[in-house]
Amino acid sequence: MVVPSGDNSGVDLRKANTTYYFATGTHTLGADKYAQIMPGDGATFIGAPGAVLDGQKLNQYAFTQHATGVTIKYLTITGFVAPQDEGVVNHDSGDGWVVEHNTIRDNGGAGLMAGAENEIRGNCFKDNGQYGLNAYKAGNTITGLVVAGNEFTGNNTDDWEHQVPGCGCTGAMKFWAVNGADVTGNWVHGNHGPGVWADTNNNDFLIEDNLIEDNESLGIFYEISYNAVIRNNTIRRNAWDSGAERATKGDPFPEAAIYLSEADGEPRVPARTSKIEITGNLLENNWGGITAWANADRFCNSPASTTGDCTMIVGPANKAKCSDPDIKSEPLYTDCRWWTKNVDVHHNTFAFDPGDVNGGCPTQYCGHMALLSNWGTYPDWSPYMGDVIQKSIVHDSHNSWHDNTYTGPWQFRVGDMDTRVAPGHWIGPQYGQDAGSTFDGGTPAPPAIAAHDFEDGSTTSPYSAWYGAGVAHQSGGAHGGDGSLQLTSAQTGGSAVALDNYPGYRGVVAGASYDVSLWYREAVATMPTVTWNVRWRDESGTVLRTDAVPLARKSAWTEASGTFTAPAGATRVDWTFVWSSGVVGSAFQIDDLAIRAADA
Repeated sequence: MVVPSGDNSGVDLRKANTTYYFATGTHTLGADKYAQIMPGDGATFIGAPGAVLDGQKLNQYAFTQHATGVTIKYLTITGFVAPQDEGVVNHDSGDGWVVEHNTIRDNGGAGLMAGAENEIRGNCFKDNGQYGLNAYKAGNTITGLVVAGNEFTGNNTDDWEHQVPGCGCTGAMKFWAVNGADVTGNWVHGNHGPGVWADTNNNDFLIEDNLIEDNESLGIFYEISYNAVIRNNTIRRNAWDSGAERATKGDPFPEAAIYLSEADGEPRVPARTSKIEITGNLLENNWGGITAWANADRFCNSPASTTGDCTMIVGPANKAKCSDPDIKSEPLYTDCRWWTKNVDVHHNTFAFDPGDVNGGCPTQYCGHMALLSNWGTYPDWSPYMGDVIQKSIVHDSHNSWHDNTYTGPWQFRVGDMDTRVAPGHWIGPQYGQDAGSTFDGGTPAPPAIAAHDFEDGSTTSPYSAWYGAGVAHQSGGAHGGDGSLQLTSAQTGGSAVALDNYPGYRGVVAGASYDVSLWYREAVATMPTVTWNVRWRDESGTVLRTDAVPLARKSAWTEASGTFTAPAGATRVDWTFVWSSGVVGSAFQIDDLAIRAADA
């Protein structure tokens, strides 16, 4: 059926299994704001070259209702004024729609709403008021969604995130509760907000071969969702505006090119992968790299879970169980929250030059990779108070960076916002990340877990007299530099000096080998034989094993050392010095003490 240009309000466009051919020219649907096309099942709408369906800044919707198997091709669809959170094309998220080779631009709300088994291919979504594409249907019923080969540019012209702060309602494309989507080969650029945003119980996403660039906010945002492969994308110059906005406010939170917020690899949720796998991507001169974040206070029934949703493991029917006291015991302790776990970041290239980012950016704000959480504070019945989630995300959730290539001055925020470390610490025994990765062509040596050179009095503070001993900083006569530490016998029956930093230095990896070393010499004759006891502790502070290094009397500076394997369960280390001289006032000096990974 040929549809002539002009006012089509009198044309019956509701027939099933009918092909409508829109002639060249502008088509309108009448003066009522609810004038719309309500297609029948299996209907096809094709535009001739130059065919425009115009909402006249009056009609709210172009294609609506629940028909299945609708096809729309080669139309320019513009000038419709859908309200916030509603869409112009496929307003009611009909299933089985094919939307190809259209230009959907300058509309209010979302240019397109997607349903199950929709194929969205080769379209241009430009300058729409809220989203280019929005995918949501109650009950997690959108499956088999394909978004391929489209251009998304200039969307969110109404700047909804600033109109309604915290609404989470912007982006080139936004997905809610979608269970299976391929987002491939799209050009996502210059949008006023994030590029690709999957928010709330999405699962089984493939985000591949996209060019995502120059978006004002995050390139890819995967939030309280499950199981995704993010592969072979080029992601560059994103989040300059949102990052600079944070910096202006003094907010150092690491604005990212790829942001994972409570995103879980979860084998109990069926998908093509059981991980959040990020591989083969080029990330170049974005405000930041990858941020993997877990909000300690965000879980089912918490006030911090502003969407009111619950995890896919518990499900909405059992949401009420995620409360005090049941949530404090398994399985609800695990199943009532999104953890940010099973994140595998490998074989990516991260390139960063701060001079190329928005004409320069302050490095306390930009160029950061991050694996972190906040301190759990509420509600008062939360079982995730304090550093529970910080420890989980860094040490217990199988989150791994490895075999990546870095160029530029990357920094790493890890554990909490106050911990910003260089690559050497990131790959070192405390965090154990980026094995097999290179940094500007090399691999930095991990730093020592502890290194004391006693150059000033402040470095003696962990050392205190345990019994029968004196501890004092010495200037001059050191092994290295100008300072050392002198330990003196204050009684004849025995003496000891211990660290007062219980439960010790963190960063030990159970099963790893560590070199321990120090330099020592007699200070006041006659130096006794001293035992340096290296104590390996678990996170609760329990001593799991003690390794002894003897310090025999030496008048000249002498190195004492040993190599030990940290026992199972060890996460911390401290040490003591124990001796019996029989003479008050005998003393020895120590300097340049270090404990480091054996291969450092």
